[in-house]
Amino acid sequence: MPAKGDIRNVVDPRLQGDFSMNSVWKAIEVAMACVSQTSAKRPTMKQVVFDLNESLAIEMDRTTVGHEIESKDSIESIGQV
Repeated sequence: MPAKGDIRNVVDPRLQGDFSMNSVWKAIEVAMACVSQTSAKRPTMKQVVFDLNESLAIEMDRTTVGHEIESKDSIESIGQV
């Protein structure tokens, strides 16, 4: 799993920092689970869809309800931790 400072390396730079860190981490967790060497440890497609929908819901909630938008500055500060 990428270190917190490496999140910019896995997110499309065209987003320009306009995304929820929680949503991204959820998607990364799903991706990492899908590539487990042991097939028994990989999630079912039903679980993948559920988890990705949850990630999408986090992002949609952030943009539609008016929650505080995480900016490029917040991402840069994570890299300094």
